[in-house]
Amino acid sequence: MKPNNKLHIAKNTLSLFRIGYITDLFLCSVGYVNIAAEVGKVIFLLWALSLIFSDYIAALRIKKISYFGWLVLFIISNIVTVLLQGYNDGVWESTLMLVHLPVIFFIFYGLHSECDSEDNTKTILYEFYTICNIFMYLSLVLNIISIFSLYIVGKSVTYSFGYLVVYENRFTGVYFNPNLMAFSSFCAAVCCHILLQKKFVLTTTGKAAARAKIITTYVSLILNLAVIFLTDSNATAVIIICYVFTFLCYRIFGGRYINAAFLVKRIILLAAALAFLSVGVFVSRTLFQTGATHTMNDPSSSANTFYDSDDELNEITFEHQNKNLDSGRIKLFKQGINVFKHHPVMGVGKGNIQKYGNRYNNNKMKYSDFHNGYLTILVCSGLIGFLLFAGFAVCLSYRMIKCLFSVKPVIKDDAFPCIVSFIAAYCIYTLFEKAMVFEVSFMVTIFWLFLGYACTYMRSNEGSNYCVYAFSSRFEKKSVDDKGNNTK
Repeated sequence: MKPNNKLHIAKNTLSLFRIGYITDLFLCSVGYVNIAAEVGKVIFLLWALSLIFSDYIAALRIKKISYFGWLVLFIISNIVTVLLQGYNDGVWESTLMLVHLPVIFFIFYGLHSECDSEDNTKTILYEFYTICNIFMYLSLVLNIISIFSLYIVGKSVTYSFGYLVVYENRFTGVYFNPNLMAFSSFCAAVCCHILLQKKFVLTTTGKAAARAKIITTYVSLILNLAVIFLTDSNATAVIIICYVFTFLCYRIFGGRYINAAFLVKRIILLAAALAFLSVGVFVSRTLFQTGATHTMNDPSSSANTFYDSDDELNEITFEHQNKNLDSGRIKLFKQGINVFKHHPVMGVGKGNIQKYGNRYNNNKMKYSDFHNGYLTILVCSGLIGFLLFAGFAVCLSYRMIKCLFSVKPVIKDDAFPCIVSFIAAYCIYTLFEKAMVFEVSFMVTIFWLFLGYACTYMRSNEGSNYCVYAFSSRFEKKSVDDKGNNTK
């Protein structure tokens, strides 16, 4: 019988909140609609406070969240940091983070605590299916508009929040930052990949995807990769490589027993694949940019017929104007370490980064972040907060890896390997970007949302006959057939 999960989502306030809030955060980086989205963000945060108290604290659901103790202690340590800093110009931003942390920790990551029955688990997975569809279709529409705008306009369009279409020689489309466009397109591409997993679609909808839907998903996937190349985002190129590499690791090692000879051969194969993948992504990007540059700047191209005669045609190459590969990140890292040296125990709080950054770096701190998620946690929360967060990360990572590389035919062609690949890639990505915890943004929230869905899969499968681990000697004592049933 086809599962009626749409009705369950309509009655699930938390699911409706997550779908609405994550979509609103996605639109916060889109020109002309971002103002309304920012207003919506405030409304959603106020709504979130009531949900946290009613559905998690009062209902004691918080205790069902995996490793909730680490997260609660992390929040408490940040409250202490804000109190120690006292009243200053940055206190309001630091206080906003204290509201933001329970939202991502409890409502998004903690969504797996709602899976106390099989029906609720199916509802959560259908919620995930709905979100993937939203981003697949939304990115498809926005990318078509962006590419059409590039073809028609072919130059920067001044906007109250910056520039649209082209920004500093990089494609930004209807987004007001090329890096935001690249990351949003990457997330949409991952959602497309998930929607192409047959078992996931069959489990959540009760039927296979229609051919038209599959074609649309592939078109959206291709367009997302195309706009990522045109944004020339190095960090997003890295996250693509890490995502594909992690997914290949699962395909090679997952669902089978690993002996020494097999391990050595596959490690060599993976090393070669990583090298080929890295070169392939950057070479493909260069070739794609070259082709797009020739198309846009060819005088005979119709893309240039929309200029007035007085317009000066500047060649668009879709490459960084700033040729500095690290884009100032090494300098920011050194500035962050200087701040940490003066406040190593409890940190300075998110709202005080620029204040103390200027104080300890001769007023040369230009930004309110260090473009490194881990360093930002260290500086904002101090060593105590960083160790608490690291404790949570280590516990969850071990459990996730153990579950991924288990002998579980049940997760083949399902969303779980894609989710874990996204999480692993994001953990590398945040070395170059600011988003891990301390930012009310789509980047941060989508990461914790994927963590929540990963825990949903782990909780639904752990303790079953599938828990036979690839790197465990238990495999020799217990084996499973293609359906996961015991054969011994």
